Amino acid sequence: MISLPIDSLNFIIQPSNIEATNCLLKLGFQPIPAIPQLLYQYVTKRHLKAIFRHLTKAFSSNEQAACRFLMTRSPSDCSNLLLEFLKAQPLISITKSVKYSWFFQILAKERLFFEYQPIFDLLNGELIGHECLARALDNQERYYTGQQLIDAALATQLTNEFDELARSTCLESIAAHNNDLKFFINIVPNALIRDPQVIERNLKRVLDLGLRPQQIIFELTEIEALGQTYSLHQIINRIKEWGFLIAVDDLCSCTSMDNYFLEFRPDIVKIDRRLVHGCSRHTLKQILLKSTLDAAHQAGILVVAEGLEALEDINFCRDLGVDMGQGFGLGRPARNLWQKSLDLLSCPVSLAS
Repeated sequence: MISLPIDSLNFIIQPSNIEATNCLLKLGFQPIPAIPQLLYQYVTKRHLKAIFRHLTKAFSSNEQAACRFLMTRSPSDCSNLLLEFLKAQPLISITKSVKYSWFFQILAKERLFFEYQPIFDLLNGELIGHECLARALDNQERYYTGQQLIDAALATQLTNEFDELARSTCLESIAAHNNDLKFFINIVPNALIRDPQVIERNLKRVLDLGLRPQQIIFELTEIEALGQTYSLHQIINRIKEWGFLIAVDDLCSCTSMDNYFLEFRPDIVKIDRRLVHGCSRHTLKQILLKSTLDAAHQAGILVVAEGLEALEDINFCRDLGVDMGQGFGLGRPARNLWQKSLDLLSCPVSLAS
């Protein structure tokens, strides 16, 4: 039996199919003579990260989940290798860590910051407040969008950690602006269910920072399947009792109208951009918008139209009676707060920036 060099490891993979086998052979893996179903490659520790990156690009997530791997100091002619391979893990358990190493770094070093998108009263153009949108920069100053952060949080099962860090960072950022406007802060409902005390910590932080609960609108964002709605209902009632407002994001999209619109009775609902975009031209969208708006107003709930870009859509929503608007046609996200209202009747709002 040949011993491995002191700085090397035996990287063994069980491919899930012939395509995976061929891919691994091209990457330099070889069949183990005594167990040809397993492929191996001797690698040094400093080369591991590059190899995992190659595997991440070469294999889909499903293929990574189906392949199993083992890192061992035992050489490929070891008689106990098959027994040792019983401890093998899905390949995705390690490739995921490499793929999202930037996200772990951002969480550990708290590299989040926020951009603010203005929200206006569609009747008079008054600036109502801003939605706080999470962004990040890593150590190399690479920029990450909110969607990239959400995707990484879901993939690494760190939605709770991301959600709490984002909210605490956001509150500190808001306080630094010393502004009396309202701020929409995204919150993951399941994070509330898993840790109901998090809002109590947020309330204490709001008061310590000199903010008022009435300034804060917690925006429920359903990025994963909703958990126990009964406990969430109790938590939302407590949030309201403390003076915070509740908004629901992306209504008429993936968000469940039964759970949010009817059961939780939010203060504000935000109509998803896919329904709003082009509403001035599409009859079905107009019907859905009007029915949602009528139901909300009958329940005493305010409505925000998201994704407003074209002047025609802005005018349609205003004429329909939508309370507030948000979108690139009214104002883009920026590091600084918007400082003025809009003259919706005389200015070309679709060019607002």
